[in-house]
Amino acid sequence: MSEYGNKLSWAVGKKTVLCVGTTTIDFVSTIRKFPVDNRSERAVGGYWIRGGNASNNCTVLANLGVKVEFFGMLSSLSVFQVLIDDLKARGIIIENCPSCDQEAPFASVILTKSTKTRNIVFCNSNFPYVGIEHFRKLDLGQYGWIHMRALFFENTMAMVKELMAYNAARQEKIVLSLEFDNSLEEMWPLMDYCDYAIFSKQLAQPNGWVSLEDACLQLDERLRMRWGLNLKRPYVVVLWGEEGAGFLDLDGNYTHVRPHKPKRIVDALGAGDTFVGAFIYGLYIRERSLPVAVDFGNRMASYKCTKNGYDHIANILLPPVL
Repeated sequence: MSEYGNKLSWAVGKKTVLCVGTTTIDFVSTIRKFPVDNRSERAVGGYWIRGGNASNNCTVLANLGVKVEFFGMLSSLSVFQVLIDDLKARGIIIENCPSCDQEAPFASVILTKSTKTRNIVFCNSNFPYVGIEHFRKLDLGQYGWIHMRALFFENTMAMVKELMAYNAARQEKIVLSLEFDNSLEEMWPLMDYCDYAIFSKQLAQPNGWVSLEDACLQLDERLRMRWGLNLKRPYVVVLWGEEGAGFLDLDGNYTHVRPHKPKRIVDALGAGDTFVGAFIYGLYIRERSLPVAVDFGNRMASYKCTKNGYDHIANILLPPVL
């Protein structure tokens, strides 16, 4: 596990990265084949892990030596303490998180070896999400980059507009990236405000995207059809699993970035979250170009799959042993 400011870290002098979203308890079971109806299947392995997109992004960034803060709702119940302890143990800042007394959200994850598939059943139990009243308590001056998942539109839009008002009055702007993986129609107005928009392949079927390039071209067309004054055009990145990723620059030019396929997949859970964390690291911490940052995200997502969890990922930054 890397720490902020150690020899692996290039983040010295950089402001904190803030990741807005949720943290959950994930119960992961590995089985040989998926059970048929009314039959049980013995697991060949299992473990629990702290999950949630923003929570995972923080883990990746912390392992890469970045000063990072998680901003999401916590719970005062004892079962939630394992998540709080794990966040603190990794040096992830949580001091500005609000808290409630509700049961923690959790997910049941089934990894099937025979089909190399992953099934996730998520239980939210109406766990509250952070809102503008919590966001306004933050000292935005300490952040250089804020990443949000496009979730709960009214809450997210209010926080985004608060950030835009802050940026409008300052020369040094906070970079905003948004991750879209559901309800694109509802979340689309957020595109007018972000600097980087990251899309998941999960959106392909509901939006009629038949390929990676088609997804990018359809998004480009939709961006060009907007109307209004001073609309911001973000860089667009689309993740497409084994086909890698594609991105659009500010002029709508499409580029495909090839995948880096691991020789053996041990644990693909959180590969997309690893991409996002590594992408932010490449752009913000290392100040690399968009193509290099996307390629680094692909490499890191692939490398993450070679072992369980995230604690090995910083090893990719070490020089090879001769």
